[in-house]
Formats: sequence, structure tokens, C-alpha cells
Amino acid sequence: MTADTLTVPLATDCVGHLEKRLTRELGAAAEEWSECASALTLWEDEHLLDSPAEDLLARHQATVERLLQFGKLLSSVVESPDFPDKQLAAMVSATQQMLQDKLVMWHGTISQQRRKATLLSPICHLAAVAP
Repeated sequence: MTADTLTVPLATDCVGHLEKRLTRELGAAAEEWSECASALTLWEDEHLLDSPAEDLLARHQATVERLLQFGKLLSSVVESPDFPDKQLAAMVSATQQMLQDKLVMWHGTISQQRRKATLLSPICHLAAVAP
């Protein structure tokens, strides 16, 4: 085999291909993660609004904390100034904020009365269904 028959891709070609693939797959994972966080709002409405059981609150807190951990992983990539998809970065940031708010809302120090008033407000429900 001669040297002129070998085709070796340039490193920039390989890296560019890997970057595109990672961005595409990361985007799909981030979308799915954000949908899970949004679906959690419906579950909260069904299970936590009226005197939730302690075991449900514990499961909810563990779920929110796990979603936040995954969000930190996503954030570490998409918050880079070189990350090309600014919309994805904004979606990850907004979802992380929503999850932080859930943690404070359900497991923080606000009163049950204020929690219900906030959850029943139209603005809260609109934010929960926004992409």
C-alpha cells in the first residue's frame, strides 16, 4: 500500500465532526431533561397540593435534586462562551432556575398558604408549560 492511497482525516475534521455530534446529542438529552422537569409540575399538582405525605415530599425532593445535578452537567458544557447553540444554553439555564424554584417552593421555608397562592396563580402555570 502506498502513502498516496491512504486517506487520514485531518484532526480539525475529526474534532469538527465530534463537536457537531456532541452538540446534537447533547441538545436531545437537554430537551428530554427539560421535558422531565416540566412534567414534574403536573405531578406536583396531582400529588403535592393538598397535604402531601412525607414520603411523597421526600421522593419529590430527591427527584428535583437529581434533575438539578444533571442540569449542572449540562450547564458545564452549554455555558461555555464557545458553545454554538445559545438557545439551548438559555433553555438549560431557565430549566435549572425552575428546578431551583421548585426546591425552594416545596422544601424551603415559605408557608403552605403562600405556596398554594403562588401555585394557583396564572403566571406560575404559564411558566410551567412554557418551552
